[in-house]
Amino acid sequence: MKEMLPGFVAGLAKNVYLLTESASIEEAFNRLNQRYSNSFQFTNNNLLKGKTGGPGIIKCRTAFGFTLIGQGRLDGHAFILFRGTKFLADWLTNLNAGVSSSACGQPVHDGFNTTFNTMKPKIQAFAQYLQTQQVHSIHCIGHSLGGAIATICAEWIAKSNLTPYLYTFGSPRVGLMGFASSCTRRLGAARIFRAYHRTDIVPFVPLWPFIHTPDKGRDYYLPSAGIIPGGQFHSMDEYIRSVSGRSWTAIGKKPAAHTDASIENWLKQNVVISFTLSSIEWLNDAIVYVLKKCADAIGQSISNFFTSAFTLMDQIAYILNKGIDLSKSISTWVVQLLNKIMLMLGYSPNMVHGAQYTQMMIRSLFIELQNRLVNHANKALNHVLVNGKAV
Repeated sequence: MKEMLPGFVAGLAKNVYLLTESASIEEAFNRLNQRYSNSFQFTNNNLLKGKTGGPGIIKCRTAFGFTLIGQGRLDGHAFILFRGTKFLADWLTNLNAGVSSSACGQPVHDGFNTTFNTMKPKIQAFAQYLQTQQVHSIHCIGHSLGGAIATICAEWIAKSNLTPYLYTFGSPRVGLMGFASSCTRRLGAARIFRAYHRTDIVPFVPLWPFIHTPDKGRDYYLPSAGIIPGGQFHSMDEYIRSVSGRSWTAIGKKPAAHTDASIENWLKQNVVISFTLSSIEWLNDAIVYVLKKCADAIGQSISNFFTSAFTLMDQIAYILNKGIDLSKSISTWVVQLLNKIMLMLGYSPNMVHGAQYTQMMIRSLFIELQNRLVNHANKALNHVLVNGKAV
């Protein structure tokens, strides 16, 4: 293995923001070249430009990262860096628009994929050049939205003869089950380093059916204070403080997943639940559990339901509505899940009986839940990426 140390890649993930923090691109080049004079050369030739801006926002082509070949002690290594953006929340709000196909034909968030594709010609030329060089490892690195784009980039690179490593900090979920499993298989779980703080809200969005990459193996879990979603621990400064001087094996493992029995017990509890990270985790696992129950009863794999023909929210609403009609045993779990969502949104589930949960109402609940999560993520982004700066 030739992976980079956590502190080093975290520093790169932070310093790529000099593209937006500096008074000019030339100043950014100067500052980066001073910091990495023995390792890289930052010039206009290796600058990545991508289109930024969410749905309904005028999009412009801006400096988004770098393609780099290491020097000195980094000889034989290549790097692709991506920065985040304050427009992340706009893309997340548009989840109801659906997904698009990654390089390997797997379903990913359309906004993330579109942004990567605006940079792909430059990355493709870089990858072709690397084939002629003595490069044995390529490292894809990013924070926040940059982590999402780095993930899609790593899957694309893995299609070639190059072997990528992937490092993300506070990345949102990127794709559906097919993408997560395909990307994990192509890269190998041991080459994927997903670091996240316990109270960083951004890695909690979007909700299922989006899941994180790797879908198996080790996540790099970083404890952080509090239980309420906040902005402080989405900052790259906090990530650097958490990983500096440590090896990847020294960083904590993700707590054990909730069991089916514990999820059932949580669904049965008729208590008020607040908008905490713990509740969001429980709810996400409960959504997966109940949707799988519905799909099994219908006689199909859950992944077969999610196609580009309909929006994600329409498909979730359809499956759960079918579950209500299938049998009393399935209907009970669906109603308990929807009641939990009502409680989290501040409504009284006593206002609604099971038969009143129509497909349209279920869809509306999920959209409102997703928007509530995105609003929390937006507050975190405003705190961390004020005016585009990684403060």
